[in-house]
Amino acid sequence: MQSALAEQLHEAWQKPLSGLPGRVGLQLRSAGSVIAELDPDGPHYPASTMKLAVLGALLEPGAGIAADELLVGDVFPSAVGGQFRLDPADDQDDLTWAHLGRPMAVAQLAERMIVVSSNLATDVLADRLGIHRVQDFVRRAGLEAGVSVRRLIGDTAAEASGVTNTVTAAGLARLLEGLTDGSLLGASGAEQATALLAGQQHLDMIAAGLPARTWSASKGGWVAGVNHDVALVRPESAPEYVLAVCTSTGLSHEDGCAVVAELSRLTWEHWTAWHS
Repeated sequence: MQSALAEQLHEAWQKPLSGLPGRVGLQLRSAGSVIAELDPDGPHYPASTMKLAVLGALLEPGAGIAADELLVGDVFPSAVGGQFRLDPADDQDDLTWAHLGRPMAVAQLAERMIVVSSNLATDVLADRLGIHRVQDFVRRAGLEAGVSVRRLIGDTAAEASGVTNTVTAAGLARLLEGLTDGSLLGASGAEQATALLAGQQHLDMIAAGLPARTWSASKGGWVAGVNHDVALVRPESAPEYVLAVCTSTGLSHEDGCAVVAELSRLTWEHWTAWHS
C-alpha cells in the first residue's frame, strides 16, 4: 500500500516541476522510514540548512559548548588559512550584530541561528565548537553522504578554493528526523531542538503550503537561485512526517519559495487523504 502512495506523490510532484531548470530533490519520511522521494541523493549547495548540523553538534550530549556566554565577534578563521570578516549586509539579524564586541548567551545565539537564520550567531557558535566537531557530529549520525560542512558561512576564500558545504534532500530529512525524535540528541536535546525549530520565523516555503495553524518545525536556506526547506509536520488527522525539499533552479527567491510551497501542499494533500 505504501508503494501506491509513493507513486501518487511522485506523479503529483512532477507536475509543478515540469520544465523547471536545474535540480530538485525531495524526501518524505515518517516513523523512521522513507515514504516517497525524488532525486533524494542529488547534491545541492546548502545555504542556511547547514545550520541544522551546527545545532546538532551544539546539543549533542557531552559535545556542546561549556560556556554560558560567548563573545560576539565578526572575524573568523578561514578553512584555507587566514581570516575573514563576515559582512552584515549578508545577514538579517540586527539583534546579534548589536552585541558585536559583547558577550551573548549561547542559548540566545542558538535561537537566533535557527529562528531568524542568523549568519553571525552561526559562525560564533560553529567557531567555538570547531568545524571539526560539526563534521564529527555528522559522521556519528551516519550522514556523511548527505550533509557536508567544511567551512563557516561567509568564508569566500574557501569557497573560491572549492571548499564548500553540500546537502541532499535525503540528508536533510534524516538529519531533521534525528534531531527531533531523540535518536541523535536524546530526549532532552530533541525537546530543545524541536522547540527552536518550531519557533521558525521564515515560513514562506514548506509551512506556506500547509493549512493555516498547522504545527511545523523547520529550517530553510536560500541564496540566489537556491531554495531549500526541511520540516517536521504534525497534522491533526494523520501521522507526523518529515519533508525535505531542495531546489537549485536559478529561479527568483519568490518563485523558488512558491515551488517549495506547492510541493508541500501536494504532499499534505496526498498524505492526509491517504490516512483519512
